[in-house]
Amino acid sequence: MNSPLERRRFSRIMVSLPVEYHTRLPETDTPFQGQGVLRDISLGGAYFHVDPDTSFQPGQILSLSVSAPLPYLEDTDISHLQATGEVIRFDPPEPNRPQAGVALNFLGGLTFCATPAQQMF
Repeated sequence: MNSPLERRRFSRIMVSLPVEYHTRLPETDTPFQGQGVLRDISLGGAYFHVDPDTSFQPGQILSLSVSAPLPYLEDTDISHLQATGEVIRFDPPEPNRPQAGVALNFLGGLTFCATPAQQMF
């Protein structure tokens, strides 16, 4: 029997970075946005932690933005990976894991952009 890692098409990178997401609540179709912390990412998807009061449903669509500082670049200080994905699993908090987790499958490719450094006056 194959392990879950062997079934993955892309290697995952373990990393802890801030995440912002936008979605619509399934019950009301109301826009909702929030923040979390990325645990791992690959070309095919990501897993991130969210506030324990947050809940997602499989099939829910999210727009995700991951911010990472790149201090070695001269004209930029923050880069952003952006993607749209579908929730494939939601892990509610448990006594030994106080944060909830979201497994996301990307619907298309990742987009990379850099934000110019802000001028300090």
